[in-house]
Amino acid sequence: MPESTHHLRSFLSGRLGASAQRSHWAWILASASGILAHSLHAQPPAFQHPPKLVVGIVVDQMRADYLYRYWSNFGEGGFKRLALKGAFLRDAHFDHIPTETGPGHASVYTGTTPARHGIVANDMYVRSTGRTRYCAAGTDTTRAVGLDSLIGKRSPLNLLATTISDELERRFEGRSRTIAVAFKDRGAILPVGRTGDAAYWFGGGTDGAFGTSTWYQRELPVWVQRFNGERLASAYLGRTWDLLIPREKYHAALPDDNSFEAPLPGAASATLPLDLNALHKASGSTGVLAYTPWGNTLTTDFALAAIDGEELGADSITDLLAISYSPPDILGHRMGPRALEIEDMYLRLDQDIARLLEELDKRVGQGRYTVFLTADHAAPDVPAFLDSLQGSAGYINAKELERGLSESLAKRFGPGRWVRAIINEQVFLNDSLITARKKDHEELQRAVADHLLREPLIAEALTAMDLARFEYTDGARRLLQRGFMPQRSGDVLFTYRPEHFEPYLTPPTRGTTHGSGWTYDTHVPVLFFGQGIRPGNILRRASITDIAPTVCAIVGMALPDACSGTVVTEALVR
Repeated sequence: MPESTHHLRSFLSGRLGASAQRSHWAWILASASGILAHSLHAQPPAFQHPPKLVVGIVVDQMRADYLYRYWSNFGEGGFKRLALKGAFLRDAHFDHIPTETGPGHASVYTGTTPARHGIVANDMYVRSTGRTRYCAAGTDTTRAVGLDSLIGKRSPLNLLATTISDELERRFEGRSRTIAVAFKDRGAILPVGRTGDAAYWFGGGTDGAFGTSTWYQRELPVWVQRFNGERLASAYLGRTWDLLIPREKYHAALPDDNSFEAPLPGAASATLPLDLNALHKASGSTGVLAYTPWGNTLTTDFALAAIDGEELGADSITDLLAISYSPPDILGHRMGPRALEIEDMYLRLDQDIARLLEELDKRVGQGRYTVFLTADHAAPDVPAFLDSLQGSAGYINAKELERGLSESLAKRFGPGRWVRAIINEQVFLNDSLITARKKDHEELQRAVADHLLREPLIAEALTAMDLARFEYTDGARRLLQRGFMPQRSGDVLFTYRPEHFEPYLTPPTRGTTHGSGWTYDTHVPVLFFGQGIRPGNILRRASITDIAPTVCAIVGMALPDACSGTVVTEALVR
């Protein structure tokens, strides 16, 4: 018996007779039951009044620890507002290999892994042609709209599962407005999916315009034409990039001038201040904006223009705005995660997010929209930097690796080009030669995996036969399997040891990359904020695939068709 009930009964027993006690007690219980029933009846399920707008934010190449490291320099209205007044999943990870932009964006919005949604890499090797196919490549009939023909011929054709956007369109019979924007085309296309209203990406060039492809539209809406006519990209490039706050307040582990960072294209050194106008004039292109914080600012400008132009969140039908901030990845590849420039970019991105939230409060209404923020992958430290600290890190010579494997297979199976390609840490065998020599395909796969596992810098290698036959539930094997699709993946998948990867730049000691299943690549922030969200820290392990079903629960709609994630119940108001 609850203590409060016990005290109440004691009070009554001291003042009433037995018959009166029973009568009063029955009256109290009946009244309480009535109040409870009325309360339940008076509060309809939250999904009956869904948010007017869902805003999905993906920051390209954002490590979870950036929130911790830069916290003291953030303002109150951006990342801090999301973390303190929203639900902060502090141990969220990608559950697949490879951790790249295309697979990452697709996984966030489909709620599943590459094994199911089909985007197994940014550039996928096609056995029939011996070439790679870009994850957001268009069809033969796809044409650019408002962009250069090459970068405009894009589509979600390779995406094999529905997204939040697709399901939202179905939930409201096509009345939802679903719009995506990013500098990178794949950062806009994969979130909005096959049936979203529009994906817009940055065209660079002399105009710095945003455009789309005929998969979505035949011509740009008037509001997009008007936005492009303002030529904001050129205006932002007319300034100097210097530090936002006093230098001594930054948390950079290295001096600004060091041997582990690569300069921006056309710059003499990887240091600030940087004359963006000079780089702009030298290159003749607005593309240099993608390496700067004002690439994020321009993305925010366009997102706000989309809210007005498409009237997002203006009625009771839930709309979706998917924003991907690409510049942190584009700069991060050249600088690595300890650079002064990276922290400065995030401090300025913090201001852009604060501006976005403030405008959402005004235009949609505070408490009437829901936001989630995450990343498509994180990033490792520059191996040369770790090596200078006597850490375990280094670079892989991919040509030597392929040469050694080819020699091993030739000794066992005879001369010939047994390996057709090694790409994305996958080995593709020469099917024609295997058939012509009447060799057993599985035996060749096993020989490749055995050879790779003898290499000291390879942590795991699995054959396609085993990945298709068995279920792996732990470690690198699990992550490899969740990134494996038989029709699009190699004969053998492998992964390197922590902090070892193929060089991204020349010289190889500068810059960083990503793609592995180690925590520096998988651990990203997940923040939910706004309508339907219960504030608090969630410390249990979570998957990035949990974002989509959680959003679907808030809106009250079907999960994406291949969704494998689960609702983060601790984050929801119930």
